[in-house]
Amino acid sequence: MKGMPETPEAGVMKAWWRFLLVMCVLAVPAGAAVAADPAVVEAGTVRSEVVGSALWVPGTVVSREDARVAAEVPGMLAEVTEVGTRVEKGETLARLNDRELRLQLALDTAEMERRKARLEYLGRQVDRIAQLARTNTSAEAELDQLRAERDMLAQELAAAVTARERTLYDIERTRIVAPFPGVVVERLANPGEYTARGMAVVRLVNTDSLEIRAQAPIDSLRGVRPGDALHVKSGADAVETHVRSVVPVGDQISRMLELRLALQGGNWVVGEPVRVAISQGRPVAALTVPRDALVLREGATYLYRITQENIAERVDVVTGEGIGDRVVVRGDLRDGERVITRGAERLHPGRPVRIL
Repeated sequence: MKGMPETPEAGVMKAWWRFLLVMCVLAVPAGAAVAADPAVVEAGTVRSEVVGSALWVPGTVVSREDARVAAEVPGMLAEVTEVGTRVEKGETLARLNDRELRLQLALDTAEMERRKARLEYLGRQVDRIAQLARTNTSAEAELDQLRAERDMLAQELAAAVTARERTLYDIERTRIVAPFPGVVVERLANPGEYTARGMAVVRLVNTDSLEIRAQAPIDSLRGVRPGDALHVKSGADAVETHVRSVVPVGDQISRMLELRLALQGGNWVVGEPVRVAISQGRPVAALTVPRDALVLREGATYLYRITQENIAERVDVVTGEGIGDRVVVRGDLRDGERVITRGAERLHPGRPVRIL
């Protein structure tokens, strides 16, 4: 009854029932509630491939068209295109003050017209003296002299025409134009500065025509030929590209050869560092899995295999060479098995899965 003191026997019974309740709770599996709800994952396939060991060498993304565009005539810079401006082939990069050259053009034009008028006058004189020489033999000497003067003046007129055309050409060259499409990445001279012939004014880089430049030991490139496919890594990204050329001249100090690889598409940046895989030795058969299937933990690398019952099964692996978006692995795996590529980080062994 309420208010009556609890007997020792009743206290023992209450403690016993509490003990039984705790044991029942502990006996329920920790994943029982979770196991009933399959995890949604994405899957890839284990694949048997013929691969070889690779030597990874550093490389750099460069532009095939990278020029310091120079002035062809001396003069004062009137304008220079701003850094970051994208231009097409033939567009103006800089312009020089052409006032002095236009004054020279006026002088050349006047000289050309003067000689042309003098030549026309001598031509008429030769015609008149030629008619006189038919009846007067003493006029033949004067006719020869006039003809010689006429011929020399014709050559002087040709020289004057050439001088005028050269001045016109110099005026055209006061406009420094882009030799190829690209982006102005540096101004090497500013408006108001005087430029000499051959002095660089701007640096122009074509960001759409890219390639990879890498250097590798001579021995490692003996089997590499133009057109061979090589793998390239940039951070976490990996692509396959082709050898454009191998420069067959080694550096006497470093004993390295230069390698050029074609590069198309993608968000590549000039100056971006990359790594290039050069195959070494004879290819062998190996198992590969998608790179995203690997779960990296401190002191362990593993993945989850999907059984025929759609159960996640952990498999410890040892990784090898990377091949594009796949990685060579060694472990308890077979060709064609399914592995989880997304969602493995939150799984535990034995959990049911549903492939998305």
